[in-house]
Amino acid sequence: MKRYKIISTIITLLMLISIGIFAMPILSQPTSVQPEGSMVVMPSPGIVWQDNFNPWNAPALPGGLIWLIYEPLALVNSLSGQTIPWLATNWTFTTGYVYLPNGTKVQTLALILYLRHDVYFTDGTPFNATAVWYTLALEQAYPQLGYSANQIANMTIINPYELEVVFKPGVTPMVLYTILEQWPVDPAQWGKIFPVEQLPNGTYLGLNKTGNPFTYPNTNPIGTGPYMLYSFSPQEIVLVANPHYWMPGEPRIKYLLYPSYPSNVQADTALNNGQITWAGLFEPNIQQQFVAKDPLHYHYYFAPGFPTMLTLNNLKWPLSDPVLRQAISLAINRTAIYYLGEYGYEPPATTPLPLPPQQIQYLNSSVLQLAEQFAPSQGNVTAALQLLESHGYKLVNGQLIAPNGTAVPTMTIITVAGWTDWDADLTIIAQDLKQIGITVEVQTPPFTTWFNYMETGNYWMGLMWDLISGPTPIQPLSGYLYGYWNSPGNITPIGNSTYFNIERFNLSIIHPTFEQLVNWANGNFSINDNAYYSIVNKLAALWIKYMPSIALVYGAEWYEYVNNTVTGWPTQQNYYWPAPPWTSLPSTPLPVVLALHLVNQSVPEPWWYYTSQVPSSWYTSNDPFVYQTTTTTTTPSTTTSTSTTTTTTTSTTTSTTTTTTSTTTTSISTTTSVSTSVSTTTATVTTTVSSSSNTALYAIIAVVIIVIIIAVVVLGLRRR
Repeated sequence: MKRYKIISTIITLLMLISIGIFAMPILSQPTSVQPEGSMVVMPSPGIVWQDNFNPWNAPALPGGLIWLIYEPLALVNSLSGQTIPWLATNWTFTTGYVYLPNGTKVQTLALILYLRHDVYFTDGTPFNATAVWYTLALEQAYPQLGYSANQIANMTIINPYELEVVFKPGVTPMVLYTILEQWPVDPAQWGKIFPVEQLPNGTYLGLNKTGNPFTYPNTNPIGTGPYMLYSFSPQEIVLVANPHYWMPGEPRIKYLLYPSYPSNVQADTALNNGQITWAGLFEPNIQQQFVAKDPLHYHYYFAPGFPTMLTLNNLKWPLSDPVLRQAISLAINRTAIYYLGEYGYEPPATTPLPLPPQQIQYLNSSVLQLAEQFAPSQGNVTAALQLLESHGYKLVNGQLIAPNGTAVPTMTIITVAGWTDWDADLTIIAQDLKQIGITVEVQTPPFTTWFNYMETGNYWMGLMWDLISGPTPIQPLSGYLYGYWNSPGNITPIGNSTYFNIERFNLSIIHPTFEQLVNWANGNFSINDNAYYSIVNKLAALWIKYMPSIALVYGAEWYEYVNNTVTGWPTQQNYYWPAPPWTSLPSTPLPVVLALHLVNQSVPEPWWYYTSQVPSSWYTSNDPFVYQTTTTTTTPSTTTSTSTTTTTTTSTTTSTTTTTTSTTTTSISTTTSVSTSVSTTTATVTTTVSSSSNTALYAIIAVVIIVIIIAVVVLGLRRR
């Protein structure tokens, strides 16, 4: 009996060993997939990702991600003004003509774009003038899309890689920045849903009468960029390198993983534990919490950028009174926000204007002095109360009473739950405003709720980033006050969505109109510096007078990186491009992500093309990846005809008809048909998991061992 127990024990042990051998490859799988050659990116926390990659309207995606799928015609460093040709290799202004409704011929501004050859969308559709034409035409047909909306009078496809854009009267050379930051969408994809027709008079008509491209939930992004969507979940988005990207050898990092964290707390913990490679996070005590854990590999640099703005809803009384808005700016202790809310990372804004430190130089001494007066670094409650009392306000038992005898109501101030620095800023602001008799309740809803409230005007006060960042003061000033596709004074009603002039300031009270001032400034930009500076200062003085929104601190360009596996990062000594992963248009993170490579990759330094010394050959390079036998291209066929009625329609195929209205009663209709099919192979995520062949080998070994054990037991029993 004892012998049987010994034998059974031995059999049990051998079977457990066999099962362990069999299970080994399964148990070796990591709990989360982080493929070799990848990096984890965390632009901002507090957002549950939504499966919508609409480049015009995708607020619930990681910041900057979408501009790695879609690319602009050119990149513009919003702080320095550096411009890098991208999908457009060159451009030139020329003279155009348009006809007014009364038949009068008017000279206007036109722009010719020269586009990069041999670039393809990830579905195989060629990038060419048709793609740019369709994208710009879509914005004319659906002005809610913004950007170039209502600025273009007509477009002509000169050849597959040249496009002439004729602007409406009054459009100025500053429009170049708007056009260059435009990202082309795939007409083969979008044209199926939103076909656009160009009428002979230059009007662009959307043929989809029920759909709206602004609200279209695009779950299948198709762009020309270095990355493609690999997988989506609300907790993690994975991008994979575009195997047919036009820039040779790029991108060098194969996978970008974007996890979702509910707040700064969880995201900072992951960063400190080495789970994030590239981040744009606020973190208190970053030197001790992050850098000190691995000083050789853990780094950060918070360059100063555009100011964080306290946005005031000008349609809600009594915030509609500019005197009250001025007093609010006077009362706020920006130094306390700097040290207590922002942990010393974001210095106090020296003016209430939406200008970064680099653009303060545009202000003359008198305007600068006035601006600084309304932004005292430690706040000036006494001056705020004196201003209010001089305009009929009274402070009674700690409650501010308006000139009409009505108590100023309790207001709310909102920002995003989990943005711990902004949450702390709101508490400080509420305490400051209490000193001038205004009671403010702090609310921190989820990101999507906050963003919806800000766009629809369902708020009193809220913190906001820069609405438009640009290389000259006119961009940030106009971004808060004026949408080019709206008339001056055209206030978006509360309940309707807008991104520009979200404070709903009534522009019609300004004379000359804000539109005239903006257009004069744009028209004199780079032509007459003195006239341009003069208009910028007039706009700055108007801002101070009406105080539609208030600068608090100069927002840090939050940027942390880990260089133990990935290198090529911007540093404080070589800050070659804005480095936060959340960088948006017109800058985008493209130059940074293309400069990065694995530490074990051999990359010549400096290899990036977008320094001040750009080789001329790069501008005209038509030799990116080469399609081999997987590509078939038909010879373009062109037919020309003369007619008195011309129509252009972009719809379900890449075959398009483009019409140009001439200055006579006839017009030229040119049809260019290009058909390209590309066989695209999507790479599979590789992990440390053993291959299926190894798993099969382990299984065979385990089965053989079990068979041997059984045979030994049977033989032993027979002998017994």
